[in-house]
Amino acid sequence: MKLSHPPNAYLLAFLVALLAGCAVQTPSEGIVGSIDDSAMVPTVDTEQDCDCDALVSEAVSDFDRGVRALADREYGVARIHFERHREGGSAEMMREAEVGIAFAALMAEAESLAEADGILEALDERAEIMILALAAVQALEGRIESLDAINAALTDDLEKRDEAIKRLRELTLGQQEAGR
Repeated sequence: MKLSHPPNAYLLAFLVALLAGCAVQTPSEGIVGSIDDSAMVPTVDTEQDCDCDALVSEAVSDFDRGVRALADREYGVARIHFERHREGGSAEMMREAEVGIAFAALMAEAESLAEADGILEALDERAEIMILALAAVQALEGRIESLDAINAALTDDLEKRDEAIKRLRELTLGQQEAGR
């Protein structure tokens, strides 16, 4: 009897694929065509006061803050941001939050992060997230190895018990036949 891979492995594989896809995504010139950059810049009336910090803070969601906290290895803070993101109510936001919370919990448990500590100093946020994802994969592989070892031991014990039960039956049947 062999145990299957834990559901966290599938979640992690999805998260790694998502992060890798986002990291390598570049706009395609053939699809987008040429864009006039000056059309993308909004015009601002210089006579009005602009609260730019408020505009920037509105654009950053709790999910974004949670991802940044993950990159900074602040897993408790990340969990709080993901829980706030879940309160947004939509099914998509709830799923994003669940993935973020699961990843933060996994990373909080991962012991292999100590190996990557020196590497993260000079990397940007996206590279840090990728390193964390790789560390999570290593942590899950370690869990799988330990579960495989436990499974092998349990299988061996089960075989020994089956043999013992078989011998007991033979002894019991042998005594019953001798008593007749």
